Amino acid sequence: MERIRPPAVAGSFYPSDPAELAVFLDACFVSSPLGPGGQQSPTLALIAGMVPHAGYLYSGPCAAHLYARLPDTVERLIIIGVNHGARGYRAALSPADAWQTPLGRVPVDQEINAILERRVHFLKKDELAHAQEHSIEVQLPFLQRVLRQFTFVPISLSDVSAEECSELGSAVAEVCTLDSTPQNKTLILASTDLSHYLSPRKTNDLDQTALERVLHCDPAGLLTVVERENISMCGVRPTAVMLYAGNQLGVTDARLLKHCHSGDVTPMRKVVGYASVVFGR
Repeated sequence: MERIRPPAVAGSFYPSDPAELAVFLDACFVSSPLGPGGQQSPTLALIAGMVPHAGYLYSGPCAAHLYARLPDTVERLIIIGVNHGARGYRAALSPADAWQTPLGRVPVDQEINAILERRVHFLKKDELAHAQEHSIEVQLPFLQRVLRQFTFVPISLSDVSAEECSELGSAVAEVCTLDSTPQNKTLILASTDLSHYLSPRKTNDLDQTALERVLHCDPAGLLTVVERENISMCGVRPTAVMLYAGNQLGVTDARLLKHCHSGDVTPMRKVVGYASVVFGR
């Protein structure tokens, strides 16, 4: 019997009704003043990306900047998310055959799942780590809107070391080279928000400190500065893994597409920061 991971945050982070969700996604791409304004700019040399994962009302338009850059040649994604509740295993692949969203099912790439599980000793399949986590799930409706068909590999991280981030990044880079075609078929995504529940000014300052290391493709420096400056970037480890992989795959160009915060949507004293960044050759 096929194992399906049901949506955990449909109806809260994004609409559960397919028609309403489609309208909401269109707004993120087209009509939101924080979105890309309907511009589609596919980047064929795209290797990786960093994208936010809050409720669509707040971070959806920022995320749309990245998804507007995806070429339709992408057939597979490795999405590295954060396990906010630290439930289940600390570095978890998904044991499901597919994940369900209101827009349909997305198959888990079992070939890459198996390769990574063999290659990385601290990775294992664990349902609990993914069951209630939103950081990967919220990316899927965006991908279903912009890609025709795709498979994906969800990786949920909580307590992993800097050395393990490097090891996992190397393994992710290796599986991305399985398709040696001129146009990349596999894309790596790191799912993260930036500073949490600080004033807009403090958020901007700390976000820029973290983004400087991201844009320099410096995973070790990012891990160091986030710890030293106490930056509440929830997906710093997924981002470091993505950066390690990207460096191994030859990233030469990192571009900030959008940086904003929740207060840009609704005025508030304490905000959460978001950014979309693309990495390519």
